[in-house]
Amino acid sequence: MRKLSLLLCLFLPSLLLAQPLRQQNMKRWGVMPANYSGITHIENDLYAVVCDKAPIDGFYLMRITQDPTTGKVTNITPEGFKSRFSPSESAKSPQRDTEGIVFFPTSQTLFISGEADQRILEYDLNGMLTGRELNVPAEFATSKIYGNLGFEALTYSPKTHHFWTITEGPLRADGVVNGPKSPMTYNLLRLQSFDDNLQPVAQYAYRMDLAKATKPGRAHAFGVPALCALPDGRLLVMEREVRISPQYFASHVECKIFMIHPLESHQIDSTTQLDQLDPNHFMMKTLVATFKTHLTPVQFNYANYEGMCLGIRLNDGTQTLLLVNDSQAGFGKGPIKLKDYIKVVKLKLF
Repeated sequence: MRKLSLLLCLFLPSLLLAQPLRQQNMKRWGVMPANYSGITHIENDLYAVVCDKAPIDGFYLMRITQDPTTGKVTNITPEGFKSRFSPSESAKSPQRDTEGIVFFPTSQTLFISGEADQRILEYDLNGMLTGRELNVPAEFATSKIYGNLGFEALTYSPKTHHFWTITEGPLRADGVVNGPKSPMTYNLLRLQSFDDNLQPVAQYAYRMDLAKATKPGRAHAFGVPALCALPDGRLLVMEREVRISPQYFASHVECKIFMIHPLESHQIDSTTQLDQLDPNHFMMKTLVATFKTHLTPVQFNYANYEGMCLGIRLNDGTQTLLLVNDSQAGFGKGPIKLKDYIKVVKLKLF
């Protein structure tokens, strides 16, 4: 098994090519500013999108159309917000800090991860809770994570029949958070899978690249905000670094998308000490795409991407990804007002 993983690591860079397209402002299609943090495909052109600061618990439905030749988004039709609460019932609604969302085809439902409660709950397509949730292991409890570094990423693979999630940053037990204050300490994360019965199956060790920022600035964030299952069972992992400069200008976001193959990787368990783990037992990863957005006096395309899912397959067989960003509900004024973007990445799978 380990030899197969080594072969995959050697040959996969030539098997997967990616082309990020220019991001598109969703305002042109009437999409309102929000804190879009996750996206999932349901069927045909229908997608569900979650917002981490929505006043009531639920999700948006949107119809997203892409050009079958270029992959470019040609239209978005918002179809409303689905929730068990009315807009006037915000005081009754839990503030889950919903970050990840995935469609479960077996039951035609959605699962949504909450960073505030570290739970992954099931919703029907009308926004009602079903009463079911993934059985999250105790090591991921809210008391075991650093603030705002819990579950963000969530995906499901129909190929392997596994849900997958990972915390944005390391658990407290697994070390400090990599950044300007601890520049040479890797973020060591735990990738967790669940089966169709919503029970935990296996856990794997994932090591992020080192952060590049050397100064904290006004704000700095570095972690994994999104996962996406590929049709063949492999996973895509987004590593994202955000640096906000003291005066805002010169701020930037860098995103890297890696490919991993969990089922060909070494398994760990809750007792594994990641800082003592054999380096060869961390998951092998292959860089698929990297892109950067900026806020400068001459370049303003700043976008903090947090959601990622499969888009359409193009006429030539190319698979597309759809990414959405968190604009902090259109934070800022005038020329530095943040925008809500959708971005397409074209993948050539072999």
